[in-house]
Amino acid sequence: MLHEECSVVYSGSIVQADLLKCLLEGAGIHALLQDEFIGMIAPYVFPGGAGAVKVLVAKSDMDQARRIVEDFSRKPTTKTTKPNLRLVK
Repeated sequence: MLHEECSVVYSGSIVQADLLKCLLEGAGIHALLQDEFIGMIAPYVFPGGAGAVKVLVAKSDMDQARRIVEDFSRKPTTKTTKPNLRLVK
């Protein structure tokens, strides 16, 4: 991918971008994070806007990556079920 042109397939918080990068790489798509250091310094200042962390993929992988990003964007990121906790005395 170093010699291929890359395109931004996603832009968001450092947490979401890193999770998506892992999902893409699990599907065999090499992905890079851009502006990840800014995202670590101020992760919730600009989620998705200027200063957001961007996920880059090779243009040849863009169609497959978009399908993964669309699926990722539709799924909720938080659990709505009650955690299984108990008080220990």
